[in-house]
Amino acid sequence: MLKLKSITKDYDKKRVLDDFSHTFDDYGIYAVIGESGKGKTTLLNIIAGLDKDFTGEIEKENRKFSMVFQEDRLLPGLNVIKNVMFVNKDKEKALNALEIVGLKGEENSRLSSLSGGMLRRVSIARALCADYDVLLMDEPFSSIDKERKTSIMDVIKIISKNHLVIFVTHDISEAEYLKATVIRL
Repeated sequence: MLKLKSITKDYDKKRVLDDFSHTFDDYGIYAVIGESGKGKTTLLNIIAGLDKDFTGEIEKENRKFSMVFQEDRLLPGLNVIKNVMFVNKDKEKALNALEIVGLKGEENSRLSSLSGGMLRRVSIARALCADYDVLLMDEPFSSIDKERKTSIMDVIKIISKNHLVIFVTHDISEAEYLKATVIRL
């Protein structure tokens, strides 16, 4: 179980999370929705343990996290397959993840040769390769064409049967397609 109790976070004098509490099931999909600046990304960073400057409590029960950041955060000196394998040295798993996101055949491509949507999909493939219980995704489907987005969301549905998935979106149709529990900030 993942439980947040009275999470409050300020940036200087601006409060972005105010006494936020929520208990997440061990598996399923949750969509965090809200206007810009309402603390969606901050919430994911707190859950992942990347931001420790807040008040409140988190019960994680030894959960392992994988994250798709809002920015791709790829390693420009490495090709596609090496970026994906950065989190897990299992080449077969990396190749499978690349196939899931529609990048089969791009394993040896340099990042500089890829479009923005392709880079986004490399980020998703890398997150899928990690050893995790909880998959955190910050606007994961931005800049991905509709057909690819749908096929990746279908895989996320399958993953959510055994994992907890929490994702940030501004697009309510993504939450609806994934049949996500919506959390509005």
